[in-house]
Amino acid sequence: MVKNRKLKKKRNNPKIVPLVLIIAVLIIAGYLIFNKFIIPAWERYTEKPIITKEAPYKEEEIKEVQPVPTEELVEVNLYFSDSQAMYLVPEKRKISQTPSLARQAVIELIKGPESSELYPTIPGGTQVNEVYIVDDIVYIDLSEEIFKNHSGGSSGELMTVYSIVNTLTEIPPIEGVQILVEGNEAESLVGHIDISMPLLRDEDWIKP
Repeated sequence: MVKNRKLKKKRNNPKIVPLVLIIAVLIIAGYLIFNKFIIPAWERYTEKPIITKEAPYKEEEIKEVQPVPTEELVEVNLYFSDSQAMYLVPEKRKISQTPSLARQAVIELIKGPESSELYPTIPGGTQVNEVYIVDDIVYIDLSEEIFKNHSGGSSGELMTVYSIVNTLTEIPPIEGVQILVEGNEAESLVGHIDISMPLLRDEDWIKP
C-alpha cells in the first residue's frame, strides 16, 4: 500500500511543471500589459494640464496729435497803379504776420497786383535789403534795381514812391517812410520826387 501511494505522487509531479509555466507566462504577460497600457493611461489621466497664461491685451496708446499751428495772417492794403498811372488803388491781401510786417508788405508790392485792372509800381528784380523802424519812421533799403529797371516819368515815379509810403503808413506805428537805395540816401529815383527825407502819407494820390 505504501509503495502504491509513492507511485501516485511521482505520477502527479509532472503536471505541476506546465502549470508553473502557464502561471509564469500569465504573470509576464500581465506585467507587460500593465507597463505598456495601464501605466501610460494612468499617467495621462493623472497628469496636470499645462496652463499657459496669455498676456493681457493692451490697447495701443493713442498719442494725442498736436494740431499744427496755422500760420497767422493779417489783411493789409497794398497800393497799385491804375491803368493811367494817375491814382493808386488799394488791393486787400492777406500776408503772414511776421516780425517785420513792413518788409513783407513791400515784398508783396514787388510781386505786383492780383487784379488784372491794376498795374505794378515797383520795377521787377527789386530786392528788399533791410527794413527797420526808428521813432515811428520806417527805413526801407531797396536794391539798385529800383531805379535801374524803372520805366521813368514823373507819374511813374510818383506811383512807385507813394505806393510804398501809403502802404507802409497803414501799419502801426509807422507814420513816415524813408526810402534808401543800397543802404544810402538818394535824392530821387528817376529825378522827379525828393526822397532824401522821410515822406508822410499822402492820400491825394489814392483814387477817390
